[in-house]
Amino acid sequence: MMPRNHLDLVSINFTELAVYNGSPADFVFTRDHGNERGGRILCHIWVMEEYGVAKSWTRKFVIPMEWVLTGHFFGCTNNGELLIKNATGMVSIDPESQNQNILAIEDANWVAFSANSMESLVLLDGVSALPVN
Repeated sequence: MMPRNHLDLVSINFTELAVYNGSPADFVFTRDHGNERGGRILCHIWVMEEYGVAKSWTRKFVIPMEWVLTGHFFGCTNNGELLIKNATGMVSIDPESQNQNILAIEDANWVAFSANSMESLVLLDGVSALPVN
């Protein structure tokens, strides 16, 4: 279950579920009406601190951004940085320091189709990749 009040914010643009530092997280993108330019978006990061316990959802960070559209949030890196395509291109944002790093990726559309992978000792189709002596 999602946190009871996590969507009690004004002008929600969209939400995305992702993994943040190994925990389920909900990224809620809202419009910042207090900004005089009107184009700034706030990203509220809600993290489930105890897996499977609905009451453990906690809002960890609120990150101001210039803009981000639905489909332009690609998730998090292994070290917890957000991957987002914004007006400057593909950026990574550290939620704690709110530092943004512009990534040298000209066409970031392929990032949406990338997948996480990890090493495993699981046999595929019962065949070992290594010779057994």
